[in-house]
Amino acid sequence: MSVKRTRLSPSARIDQLLDVAKQMILSDGLQAFTMESLARTAAVSSPLVYNYFSSRQALLQALLEREYKITGNALFSDVMSANSFEEVIRMFVANNFDHHAPGNIVPVLLSQPEIAAIIKPLRKEERVRTAHYLVENTAKSFNLTIEQAQFAITMSSGASIAAAEWAAMNKLERNHAIGMIVSYIKSGMAGLVNPSP
Repeated sequence: MSVKRTRLSPSARIDQLLDVAKQMILSDGLQAFTMESLARTAAVSSPLVYNYFSSRQALLQALLEREYKITGNALFSDVMSANSFEEVIRMFVANNFDHHAPGNIVPVLLSQPEIAAIIKPLRKEERVRTAHYLVENTAKSFNLTIEQAQFAITMSSGASIAAAEWAAMNKLERNHAIGMIVSYIKSGMAGLVNPSP
């Protein structure tokens, strides 16, 4: 009995190809990924793949842009529904932690400058939007000046990313690591109100 093939819409086909590419890269690595191996794995012809993506770089850029938007939009939506500023801090820390966890395609693609270039404007826009929100809320929540809040956010972001990388390398339990990072950040922000001489 033969299986009847169904024709996918262009947007569904693009998503299917990107989904298969993502799994291939996570499984076999970026260097092993080719358009021809994608066609074989997705059970389509190479010309069909090239019909949607003019090159390997174009496909990888499309994958990065899609994945970056998905995670960024989800984070901002969660932040807007947070019940407390501590919950907001926890969400950003968890996002940094998950960014460095195995199975996340975004850091793999961001490691390639020619691929990462596609989302440079998107990253800048997200940084501005996020920074504005975080600075205002940090200033209000910890009774800081805007300058102190900007400093606190910059330092906290760096600490959160470094701690997330360290926790991932040392296989620290996710919730425990996030809790420690959040406590560290809150203590640092509170310390800015009455800094030591």
